[in-house]
Amino acid sequence: MIKKILVPTDGSENSLTAADYAISISRLFNASIRGLFVKDVKVLTGPLIHDIGTSIGGMVPYGTFNQTVREMMESQADAALNMVEGKCNQAGIPYSREVREGVVSREIIKAADDCDLISMGKMGTHAEWQDVFLGTNVEFVVRQTHKPVLITPSEFKPFTKMLIAYDGSSFADSALRSGAEIAQPMNLPITVVCVADKKEEAVETLAKAKTFLENYKLTVNTVTKEGGDHAKGILELCNDEDEKFDILVMGAYGHSRLREMILGSTTVRVMRFTHCPILLCR
Repeated sequence: MIKKILVPTDGSENSLTAADYAISISRLFNASIRGLFVKDVKVLTGPLIHDIGTSIGGMVPYGTFNQTVREMMESQADAALNMVEGKCNQAGIPYSREVREGVVSREIIKAADDCDLISMGKMGTHAEWQDVFLGTNVEFVVRQTHKPVLITPSEFKPFTKMLIAYDGSSFADSALRSGAEIAQPMNLPITVVCVADKKEEAVETLAKAKTFLENYKLTVNTVTKEGGDHAKGILELCNDEDEKFDILVMGAYGHSRLREMILGSTTVRVMRFTHCPILLCR
């Protein structure tokens, strides 16, 4: 059951979209939202600040420049959290705020200790540099936290149809449960897809998923895809314009690190190329 949702924000449009999705889910469970802004210690104390602070005309001392940057970040934090608060107030969602200082991804994980879900944008203030910086904080958070993480795109769309990727692993079981709990109060139709080397394996795995979902009394469709490239199979279905899925739910990093090194991480590839929000569960 979701009672508290963490929304990390940097004031960007993408992080505000993550707040919109958090509000949508909060309404289903009467949950509260906590806005989080992390003052990046790498910006505050990194060598870049030192170089700038000691080189501008040779007259600006490091301490003064560092204090100026700190004050700017405090103003940014206040503005970013105020925007999330405004959205929550308008929706009638209980809201609290928190400001931390440290490595962004690590502070997000710590702040989520007493939360049930993290909702964060796929990209933040550097969205235009996607090819260079894609998912640095997002990927670290998903790898290290055991909380469900909702990764959101740049634009909000209401949930009307859910896709769950299922391979029978323990992480996939968590994804199946989380997806069903969100779909049930909205009466969303669910499609469960399994990608396997042989069709018989996929059919057997999907039977397990369908049995579990019977208790939720939802409309459930199953799809089998053959092949060893799990990410490709999931993306082909998820991004099919005719299907119009609004959310993808899947287990995160369910395979061994060795398999990830050889084939590339299914989670990262799907996160990079899917068009809809992804709920990642461990």
